Amino acid sequence: MNLERYFRRSCEKAMKETALERVARALDLIPFISQNPGLSVVEIADRFHSTPTQISKDLSLLHMCGLPGYSHLELLDIDYEDPRYVAVRDAQVLNRPRTFSQIEVLTLVLGLNMLEEVATSDSEGTAISNLRDRFSGILNEEISRTVSIADGLVDSPLATEISGAITRFQFVTMEYVSASSDSRSAKEVYPLEIYFNDGIGYFTGYALDVDALRTFRIDRIVSLKLGEINLKFMESVGNVQSDEIMIEMELLTGKDGIFFIEKHNEIVTSFEETADGFQIYLKVSPGEWIIRTLLSWQSKVTVVRPESLAFTLRARIASALKNYE
Repeated sequence: MNLERYFRRSCEKAMKETALERVARALDLIPFISQNPGLSVVEIADRFHSTPTQISKDLSLLHMCGLPGYSHLELLDIDYEDPRYVAVRDAQVLNRPRTFSQIEVLTLVLGLNMLEEVATSDSEGTAISNLRDRFSGILNEEISRTVSIADGLVDSPLATEISGAITRFQFVTMEYVSASSDSRSAKEVYPLEIYFNDGIGYFTGYALDVDALRTFRIDRIVSLKLGEINLKFMESVGNVQSDEIMIEMELLTGKDGIFFIEKHNEIVTSFEETADGFQIYLKVSPGEWIIRTLLSWQSKVTVVRPESLAFTLRARIASALKNYE
């Protein structure tokens, strides 16, 4: 019974694991084994909170990775034929553990600052403070006790300028590149809210050229100028709502549909695994961007609904094929 529960938990963990999580573990495996040669696959799996089967798959995958050239001279040299003894003979450039990114360090420092405030003893507070200082040293600079989330998530001074404009009730004029139409245009916007998703900054504001609320990606702003301050602009506009229409979509994909789900998780509402792949449900704003996204997918995608989108895609494909005739 214990073995049955262990197998069930292992299967559930493998099903929930994302490709990103597997890549992260694989990058950590090589430096760990290099520093701890002779461990068994079972012992390594226990250290990484995984299963022996999954670790064996990771090692098999890593064995085929290496530097450009991809001959036996450039590939990672891993000895794992004997599951009771695993060692790395040539780690290439993965001999050292991954370092923390700036975002990770800032997140840890922020959390440790909060923990220090609720420490129950002087010794506990000192231990937390020392750990925070060690993380701060990774960046080779002093990190303020007050951490700016906007600066940490978006490596752009524009995020700070937009945040300031929101605070001052100020218009901004910007040159913006639209990913959906490959066009560049000047826009005057009254920014209302700034937020972040997966490390990417966005802001919502009232766009004067369309008289409606719009959302913009900060990293697509070419230039930005601060304009007039107007504390009562939104009162004059009234209770405006975004006129962006959301549509529900249903797609059928092959087995690689899991990568589509992971890449576009912010618009995927649900999905089901089928015999041939995945049935994916989305909620998106219609436009050129979703058409390009589906056309650029490397394998077959079937649009079940809406039919209008399926018709548009067929027409685009037919037009593209005519260029080869």
